[in-house]
Amino acid sequence: MKKKIIYGTLSLMILVFAITFSGRLINAKPQPKKDNKKHNVTYVKTEKVTYKKINSEMSYRGRVTAFDNVSLSAEVSGKILQGDVRFKTGEQFSKGQVLLRIYSEDVEASLKSGKSSYLQTIAGILPDLKVDYRDEYEKWMSFFNHIDVEKALPQLPQINSDKEKVFLASNNVLASYYNLRQQEINLSRYTIRAPFNGSFKSVNKEIGAVSSPGSELASLIRTDKLEVTVPVFPTDLDNIKKGEKVEIINHSGVSQMATVSRISDFVDAGTQSVNVYLSYSASSTTGFLEGEYVDVNFNGKPVKGFDIPREALLNDQEVYVLENKKLHRTQVDIVRQLEDSYIITLADTTALVVTESIASVNANTEYQARN
Repeated sequence: MKKKIIYGTLSLMILVFAITFSGRLINAKPQPKKDNKKHNVTYVKTEKVTYKKINSEMSYRGRVTAFDNVSLSAEVSGKILQGDVRFKTGEQFSKGQVLLRIYSEDVEASLKSGKSSYLQTIAGILPDLKVDYRDEYEKWMSFFNHIDVEKALPQLPQINSDKEKVFLASNNVLASYYNLRQQEINLSRYTIRAPFNGSFKSVNKEIGAVSSPGSELASLIRTDKLEVTVPVFPTDLDNIKKGEKVEIINHSGVSQMATVSRISDFVDAGTQSVNVYLSYSASSTTGFLEGEYVDVNFNGKPVKGFDIPREALLNDQEVYVLENKKLHRTQVDIVRQLEDSYIITLADTTALVVTESIASVNANTEYQARN
């Protein structure tokens, strides 16, 4: 028992001695000195300001629209009949073709009946004209012979005297004539012809349906003459002139020249841009379709300034400048906005401008330039 106590005491003493000796060795080890000169250094891409003339071709994206977009409405009521083309969405037509007809046989019959009655009226005054108005008889006889119930009325002969006018008015010649002319105009409304080369953008009625005055039957777009609407920044308007030739390119790489037809004189509230309209004559080989987007290249004038990438601009009016190993925000003037960059000017013409995007700037960080 005594041996166990002695061995335990010795083991404890040895452990205490080992711990004490190890602590002294650790404390005796020299501590490394702190390097107070070490700093956080970040390298940023910079470029010294150099002004030069830059060919500032302006590139924008526009949308193709129809030069004419017409709502086709009925002026009369009746059953809708087939015209020269199918009355379906997407169907193409040529100028002058009959788009549709509205049942008009009853109106045509009424008009023919009226013309027949008018022939009787003229025939009834011809004997009196031959006796009392010999100089006027031939023209009225010719007028009578040219009236055909199947055709439009001929032009009314010229009236040469007040006496002749009174005679014609008292025999209801003039009133009947203009009444028939009005009926002919009404009859023409039953046949609707294409006002231009185009296609049906939408169709709201089917063949066989009944139309009513004022009801919209279809929507037409013109396809032989198109327009491109281009939203442009107001700062670029000074370099765009009415009548200027502009290149437009579609998604397939097909290009065509268009003409600046008009420029809006107001800023769109939503986009803060001004719409510029380009017109051009379409053909079957261009491949430009109504509704598609195209690239538009305006011929800008060379401008003097400093070109920076778009991502280097802050808040649309500032850049970072490297000075004394620190970054400072500096106000700039934008001369021109290009597709991927800005042309700017700033007060300090010897500054080192940061030409890349920086997420955040730390006041305790040292910044240095890199190429």
